Amino acid sequence: MNPLSPIYYIRNNKGRSALIIFMLFFTTLMFMAGNFVASCDWYFEEAIDSSEKIALVEYIPGDEDQKDYNATMAEMQADPKLNVAERTGYGFGGLSWFCTIGIEMDSSSYVFNTKEEMESAIRRLGLTVDLSGVKDRSIVISKALARNKGIHLGDTIDGTVDQSLSSEFTVDALIEEDIYVTFYLIEDDRNLARFYVYSDDLEGDALYNYIADMIGDRQVKMTSRMKENVRQSLASLHIVMFAGAALLSVILAVTVNSVVNGQYQKRTYEFGIYRALGLSKKTVFRKCAAELLLMDLIAILIGTAAHFLITFLLNELMYIPEGKYLPYVSGLGMSCFAISNLTVMVPMIIAKGRRMGKADVTEF
Repeated sequence: MNPLSPIYYIRNNKGRSALIIFMLFFTTLMFMAGNFVASCDWYFEEAIDSSEKIALVEYIPGDEDQKDYNATMAEMQADPKLNVAERTGYGFGGLSWFCTIGIEMDSSSYVFNTKEEMESAIRRLGLTVDLSGVKDRSIVISKALARNKGIHLGDTIDGTVDQSLSSEFTVDALIEEDIYVTFYLIEDDRNLARFYVYSDDLEGDALYNYIADMIGDRQVKMTSRMKENVRQSLASLHIVMFAGAALLSVILAVTVNSVVNGQYQKRTYEFGIYRALGLSKKTVFRKCAAELLLMDLIAILIGTAAHFLITFLLNELMYIPEGKYLPYVSGLGMSCFAISNLTVMVPMIIAKGRRMGKADVTEF
């Protein structure tokens, strides 16, 4: 086998190569660490998707006798593109839950006055649920959220279960999809000051812009979109994760470099002979780079396999039964891994390649 091949060194120095691969393996752990933080985003995915299909419009106290509110609602009710569902003006928070990393989070909520309006809206959201048993003071949540809270179909729950509940409600339906949203059915025809707007044809920017144009400068408010609030809430968590990844990467880079430095220092004679035989500095640099990149690739493959296996076992044996979930892949996880791997590999390749390229057999 060609001595300049990166495989040549690895095959003939299995013990030393295994140590380097083991050290590089730790960079792949940043992928899983990023996925743990990204799991917080996962809980909001279905909720954000639902909020893009249903907008909430509400009365502003400055609107005397709710003239603007009533006029806006009447105009939207008359629009064939829109569906309107009026609800109580009182606010009802969604049930909280504990995410994969143990942080307690709040869910969004929808409140409906009638069973028919709840069915219509949930049908628009594309959720799978049997609403035949819902009635006044019913709560509808997903099976995942129910597992997370430790409650079951038919349970009567109140503030002792979740502080967002100001009175008793009955869990009368469970949604199949993993949506962390709370749906209430509260019959209240006297305190109407909010209404939902949705469409079979419009959603996202198209829906929100359409509604905003209809509202114009009236004393009526459309609540902000959920994805904007979630981004702001989770931004600081992501920043902390990136900062932590950078710090750990520097520590790992120093540790790995010290191990690899000891291995390559013993090979100064080898590279000195290569140089004496006429190999250029660039050729020596490429050989060092190829060896380190090949060992890095092996470490990544082993780490990726271990990551998917561990994630599968955690999900199936622990998280899913608890109404939680750890993503297998996430943009945050891949970013943290890239930061860690590049921080370790780039300086190491440059340093070792240049140093071995300067090896001189006459100095031995």
